[in-house]
Amino acid sequence: MGPSGAGKSTILDILSKRTEATHGTVHFKMRSLASYVEQSDALLGVLSVRETIDFAARLDPSVPRRVIRERVEATIAELGLKDVENNRIGNAVQRGISGGQKRRVTIGSALVTMPKILLLDEPTSGLDSRTSREVMAAIKCIAERHKMIVVATIHQPNWETFALFDRLLLLAHGHTVYFGPAASLTKYLSDGLKHPVPVHANPVDIAIDLINTDFIADPAERAQHIESLASSWGEYTRTHTDEHRVSLSDNDHEMSRLMLTEGKDASNRTCNPIRLAASRTWILMERNVLNYSRNLLAYGVRIGMYLGMGVLLATVWVNLAQTSAKVNDRLSVHFFAVAFLGFMSVAGIPAFLEERQVFVRERMNGLYGPGAYVLANSIVTLPYLFICVLLFSVICYWSIGLNPGAVNFFRFLAILNLAVYAAESQSTVVAAIFPIFVAALAIAAFLNGFWMSVGGYFIRTVNLPRFWYYWAHFIDYQTYAFDCLVYNDFKDITLACSTLADGSCFCDYPSSLVSQGQCALAGEDVLKALGISGISFKLYTVILLLITLLYRFLFYVVLVFKKR
Repeated sequence: MGPSGAGKSTILDILSKRTEATHGTVHFKMRSLASYVEQSDALLGVLSVRETIDFAARLDPSVPRRVIRERVEATIAELGLKDVENNRIGNAVQRGISGGQKRRVTIGSALVTMPKILLLDEPTSGLDSRTSREVMAAIKCIAERHKMIVVATIHQPNWETFALFDRLLLLAHGHTVYFGPAASLTKYLSDGLKHPVPVHANPVDIAIDLINTDFIADPAERAQHIESLASSWGEYTRTHTDEHRVSLSDNDHEMSRLMLTEGKDASNRTCNPIRLAASRTWILMERNVLNYSRNLLAYGVRIGMYLGMGVLLATVWVNLAQTSAKVNDRLSVHFFAVAFLGFMSVAGIPAFLEERQVFVRERMNGLYGPGAYVLANSIVTLPYLFICVLLFSVICYWSIGLNPGAVNFFRFLAILNLAVYAAESQSTVVAAIFPIFVAALAIAAFLNGFWMSVGGYFIRTVNLPRFWYYWAHFIDYQTYAFDCLVYNDFKDITLACSTLADGSCFCDYPSSLVSQGQCALAGEDVLKALGISGISFKLYTVILLLITLLYRFLFYVVLVFKKR
């Protein structure tokens, strides 16, 4: 316990190995034994209370399948969430449960796994005094029943809540100013600090007032005050050695016993690492399907946007005549499809950032690693993006009058879907590196604009400055997608040219058919003029796939090294 900036959260971070100590030595690691509940509530807003706690239990391999339902029921009941168990958590576009109930759901997600040590960072944050006491009482009851050690940080609880704790570590700017039985705080304030607690006063309030230095302007005076408190505690322990040694012995014995164990026992579910990874991936996929199906910010908004853009193309480029004068209009369709559908991948960043917060919390608690998360995300994303691209393609392809035939349509659909998936993968990499919405949005938008500039549409490939041509152009997913769509559209078609008043033939591109007596332009002539007649459609498709896989691999690498 202590005022803001006392070092409460830092201690939990160091004990759980989330932060390295700047000096001193940590003699044991609690990461494999503990579950950590942070101050913020990292939850998926479209899941219900029951679904959230149920998935937390299923993802932990130490929880036997046969007891999952029972534990979920007990956790919900003991945390007072029975009345809202089927209510959704809530997000920016859908109202859900209250802030205090969210806090309890977050705690419940850790409690349901029954860790040997439960680390709670400000568990009563956002709760009223009565709810705070009920929540802490429920946690204590569960802890006593299952022989669980609970280490919690707390700011300034009322007396009823404070009385539930067995031991107290009082901190002031990283210094210990009291460490002993919580019930002995009043005695220490009176005997050690010579500051008796008035009748009916809360000793917690007195203690916090004594150690709070926020309103001491002079740094030297502030440091002297803290040093005085720490010295008083050191002197007090020297004169009460036996009392504190006895009070610590039971706790030390229990902690030592736990440290000799191997942590959570995954054998309850499976001993095979491959089966365990597959099981976690499958559960994450199941949760992602629920999340993406319900979350408007994930794909609901984008489906509407792609439908709107499909209608836009279908009505603006409606029934393009198959003539040489319409070649540039047809090129614009393919550029628009690749560039702007890819650009819309930034719309999924808010949903990903919410999902990423949950991943960070669950990963730090040892439920699964980046591999299972990336694989589940990569697989489940595919059908949702395909639906978006399919709706867009069905609406505009035939209305515009692109190269007819089922084979050409499905090639168009496949290439466009792969391009949009590459753009989606790029956005996830950016958002994983910069988990701030405005920053991720700005950088992802810049990258998409950059790829548009060097892709070969606004300025022909042969005219690109060599500096950009030799590297940026060839790593641009839009380059390969645009070329493939153009190749698919112009291959094996013939476009009519204009007959002038003097009877001569005019084609907007150099035509090989005019010399043969035919006033027409072969699609192959357009491809030659664009410098893509000799490309391999299969090779470009493979390159586009490799770029997408590279983005997914980078996504994995970023999550491995960027843990917070």
